[in-house]
Amino acid sequence: MKNQTSVVVSGLAWMGSGVGSIETSMEKLFREAKNEILITSYAISGAADHFLDWLETSLSKGILIRIAVNKLGQQPGEVVARLSNLNSIYPHFHLYDFQGNDVEDLHAKVIVADRQSAIVGSSNLSRRGLLTNHELALVVSGQTAEVIANTLDKLFTGEYLIRIDKSS
Repeated sequence: MKNQTSVVVSGLAWMGSGVGSIETSMEKLFREAKNEILITSYAISGAADHFLDWLETSLSKGILIRIAVNKLGQQPGEVVARLSNLNSIYPHFHLYDFQGNDVEDLHAKVIVADRQSAIVGSSNLSRRGLLTNHELALVVSGQTAEVIANTLDKLFTGEYLIRIDKSS
């Protein structure tokens, strides 16, 4: 597959004139995924209900999802509860906590679907990050998306992430 790249944004100042929306691109990525979705996130807010709904819909279709969240225990309680619930229900949902230390955070905001398409950008998974903040992301497809997925594999199999037990 040939590499393709497009710019997507949130925030009214640079919307329009042929530039797509981060939220719409993210929803499309979830909707079109067939086998696997990889996600890294610095922050997820309780107002990210669309994201959490897309996650659950994809899981209900049997799609393998691996998500690494920075300092999971410091995320909003309702987000931790919903992710923990999904983790207990779906055997193909792999929830990871990036603990880091005082000088390390998982700050990457990446979603990869089927190793063929990816969104890499600045927005957190929040209503503001997806709609009102002035954020920018690249949607990439082709071999570049596969390279991104392979890079995330290193994170998921490395020592920096703690996989959350299914009974938690």
